[in-house]
Amino acid sequence: MKASLTRRMWQPMKQLISRLWGPRMVGGFVRGDGEFLPHTRVSNSAVVFARDRLNVGDHVFIGHFSVLDATYGLRIGEGCQIGFFTGVFTHSSHAAIRLYGRAYVQVPEKQAYFTAPVELGPYCFVGAHATLLPGTRLGKGCLVSAYSLVQGEFPDYAIVAGQPARVVGDTRKKDAQLLRQHPELAVHYQAWAGELP
Repeated sequence: MKASLTRRMWQPMKQLISRLWGPRMVGGFVRGDGEFLPHTRVSNSAVVFARDRLNVGDHVFIGHFSVLDATYGLRIGEGCQIGFFTGVFTHSSHAAIRLYGRAYVQVPEKQAYFTAPVELGPYCFVGAHATLLPGTRLGKGCLVSAYSLVQGEFPDYAIVAGQPARVVGDTRKKDAQLLRQHPELAVHYQAWAGELP
């Protein structure tokens, strides 16, 4: 549903005003294309660069003090949760600045300046203090452990951990255990996953 002009103006104001009371989760989000996402919650202390290049689904949670760099394209699927103090980056200049030194600011087209879109599949969880580097792609239902440094492509349901991160497990094992305890939730799980674990 497209957001009205009033909604487009109110959502950023609501985020700004809420800062008077410290870090707070702000319900509702207007995407760059004007789509209103009523169930998405973004912290008033989170920072989004290039908001117009952020393609986010509904039912998303973006925690306090996180940084989302959508400069080169960032897609966050429905139901994703991004923990506190997390960084998601679509560009990196650390190599270029070392190579160019003081000339860095004078060169418009830099070598060793890495750019790539980042994609999080539906219902991923990214733990606190994790960093996702340019080019990262997470399949659906992935879990990134806290403090992980993530770069590369990871399959559906991967548990990713470490610095650098690697696949250490599969979320379907825990999901299957939980669904045995709560079989009434199977219909909800199957609605987004397409199958049961």
